[in-house]
Amino acid sequence: MEPRQFFIEERLELYRNHCQCNLGESGYHAFTLGEVMDLAQVTVEDLREIPLYDSPNQGREDLRAEIASLYPGVSANEVLISTGTSEAIYLLFHLLLEEHSRVALYVPAFQALYEIPKMLGATIIPVPINASLQAQDWMKVDADLFVINHPHNPTGLDFAPEEQTKLIELLKTKNKPVLFDEHYRFLDRKNELGWSGVSPKERFFGTGSFTKCFGVTGLRVGWLIADETTIARARSFKDYLTHTVSPISELLALKLMQNRKQFLQKIRTEVENNILYFQSRLSELKDILSLNEIHGGLVSFLKLREGLTSESYADQLFQKTGVFVLPGKNFEREGFLRIGYGESHEKFKWGINEWIKFSHKT
Repeated sequence: MEPRQFFIEERLELYRNHCQCNLGESGYHAFTLGEVMDLAQVTVEDLREIPLYDSPNQGREDLRAEIASLYPGVSANEVLISTGTSEAIYLLFHLLLEEHSRVALYVPAFQALYEIPKMLGATIIPVPINASLQAQDWMKVDADLFVINHPHNPTGLDFAPEEQTKLIELLKTKNKPVLFDEHYRFLDRKNELGWSGVSPKERFFGTGSFTKCFGVTGLRVGWLIADETTIARARSFKDYLTHTVSPISELLALKLMQNRKQFLQKIRTEVENNILYFQSRLSELKDILSLNEIHGGLVSFLKLREGLTSESYADQLFQKTGVFVLPGKNFEREGFLRIGYGESHEKFKWGINEWIKFSHKT
């Protein structure tokens, strides 16, 4: 079998490089290589000295150790470096799922989190999202694998601290594996680093990355956190896919992670200013009925007024203004739009102002 078309990526491919204001992306606006080298404190000479042989298949040890330090009690041997988070997700699903396995996750969702399981013959158990993420959402859910994506894409919701504890205790009683997909931990709105539910000894696996949060998606670096046996199996499977990550990407990844405190606050401030600006102008967008609370990450989900279809609306907005947003239809949820907060602040403000003008004419 093969998966269906990846609806989000197809639309991003069409519009991301042709818009004047990109509110469709789920990452921070991209830095240039020169800017990344400055942020990472990497010199041209450092790059010239990188031997272009294959990196270790599991990933270079110092990078794995740096990533392991993000998770309490996790060692470098419980980390696998992957080509983006998507590969880590793909590997884990293949290792954990069989035909007719039941996979439970919040919907709407990032398509890969349910499309790959469906391709493998799994049954999807949708868990509806309410105004907030709560442990009780999972109380009566019975599945072979639980997938917890937080901060959630496309809504930006997350669990409050008291709900985090309840969720972990509840999931322990299920006695089944859990995937915590935690791509946005670096952009929690209240904390320097968002919470994690990952615990390999409990079979609470994790996938993550820094690339969207740091504006370097082109590095294609992600990771899988799991017990050593699962990591060994995933590493062997990875030999049939990308085999290794580029040593250039790994060096830049390591240095960005080590030096993140020097630049991450600036990113956090710009994202926060974009969120606050959008919230301050929301009432002027006549086509938007509501916006959920945003706890972290770079996206949120907007409810369109009745009578508007998301794809047609997004097309018209782009054609009239050059502003690009993602239609809810791409998340298989009509009547919504996903907006990203990763644009530069001045361009973001310009795009919202153009959108407001457009909404008064529809």
